[in-house]
Amino acid sequence: MPQTKPKISVLVPVYKAEATLDACVKSILAQTFPDFELLLVDDESPDACPALCDAWAQKDPRIRALHPAKTGPGPSGARNAGLDAARGDWITMVDSDDTVAPDLFATLLAGAEQSGADLVICNSCRVLPDGTQQPHPAEQTFAADTLLDEEAFWDAFNTPWISQFTGTAHRLYAARLFEGVRYPVGMVHEDYYILPDLIARCGKVQCLAYTGYYVLQHEGSITATARHEVRLAMTRGDIHRAEYFLSRRWYDRAEGALTDAADFLYRNKAAYDLRKPGHRAEFAAVKAELCRVYGALATQKESKSLGLRAAALRLGLPVFHAYTALLAARR
Repeated sequence: MPQTKPKISVLVPVYKAEATLDACVKSILAQTFPDFELLLVDDESPDACPALCDAWAQKDPRIRALHPAKTGPGPSGARNAGLDAARGDWITMVDSDDTVAPDLFATLLAGAEQSGADLVICNSCRVLPDGTQQPHPAEQTFAADTLLDEEAFWDAFNTPWISQFTGTAHRLYAARLFEGVRYPVGMVHEDYYILPDLIARCGKVQCLAYTGYYVLQHEGSITATARHEVRLAMTRGDIHRAEYFLSRRWYDRAEGALTDAADFLYRNKAAYDLRKPGHRAEFAAVKAELCRVYGALATQKESKSLGLRAAALRLGLPVFHAYTALLAARR
C-alpha cells in the first residue's frame, strides 16, 4: 500500500450496491488525473459488497477497503470513517450507484487551482437505469463559470442553483474544511445540514459550467423511502443554517431560514403520524429547537415584532401560522 500523500481522496460509501459498484469504481479508475486514493467504505452492507470492496483493493494499490462498524442509518457514519482515513489535500465523494466522467477530477482540481477556491462544484446529470440522460433544467445548472464569496453563495442558494448546491458529490473540497466537522449520524439529508459548517470555512466557491457527474435515478433510495425523516432533516437543516446566519449577524437571512422551517413543520405536520411516540418526541424536539433559535434571533436583533412572533411560535405552529398570515394581510 503506498504511503505517499495523494492529491485527492475519493470517498465512496458502499451499501447494497452489488449491481452498481463495479461501474462506479471503473469510472473512477478511468480518471485522466491519476494522483488519488480511493476509499471504498463498506457500511456493513448485507450483500456481497464487502467482498467486492476487498477484491477491488487487491486490484489497484490506490484503493483501500474500509469496514467500520455501522453507526446508524444513512451514509453519515461511512462518510465520517472515510474522512478520518483520508490522506489527500482535497476530498471528493462519489455515491456507489453513480458514475463520473473521465476528466472530472482534473477539471475540478484545475478549477480550484485557477480560482483559489476551497470548494469547487460542477453540474450533475440524472441518468435512468436504461442509460438515458435527463439533464437538469437550464436554470438549475451553471451556464458559466462563477466565483462566489460567502455572502454571494447564500444569495445564490435561494435560486434554482440550489439543485447543484445541495448534496455531497460533483464537488471538490479542500480537506481543511472538514477539520472539526463531521456529518451528523443517523440523519438523512446530512449534506444539507452540514453545508453551513463548510461554507463558513470557505474563502471562495467556484461553480463550473461543466457536467461530469452522473446520478443514477432508481427506486429505493433513502430520500424516496424515508419521507418522515427527510422532512424533519430538512427542517433541522434550516434551523442549523439560521443559527449560522445569526453568528454572522445576517438577521434577514436567519429570519428567512426560520420562517421556512416553521412553514415546513406546519405544512407537513400531518405526515409525521404523531400518534407514534418516537415521531411525537422527535417532532417536539425539532419544534423546541426552532423556538429556541427564533427567540435568540429576536433577542439578538432586539426586535419587538420578532419577539411577538417568537411568542406566537411557542404557543403552537397553528398560532404562529395564523399570526404571520394576519401580518402579511395587513401589509
